[in-house]
Amino acid sequence: MDTKQDFKGLDGAIAWHLIERQAENWNQVGEMMNEWLKANTPTKEWVGLTDQDMNDPKTSNFDFIYGARWAEQILKERNT
Repeated sequence: MDTKQDFKGLDGAIAWHLIERQAENWNQVGEMMNEWLKANTPTKEWVGLTDQDMNDPKTSNFDFIYGARWAEQILKERNT
């Protein structure tokens, strides 16, 4: 059975009734529920540190700035 469904914007209760009727086993229920969750989870755009953040008197030394930029790059790669 083809379990592909466009879940974007679909109310959770309605999605559940569709999944319940279409899925042939609990594995498919889980897969379809994950598809619904992925389609309806808002995404945030990456927001990095600004130059103003880096020039804060509490943090404006070379080692801190270098480490912060390094961590920012690693996190950006992992989250985009």
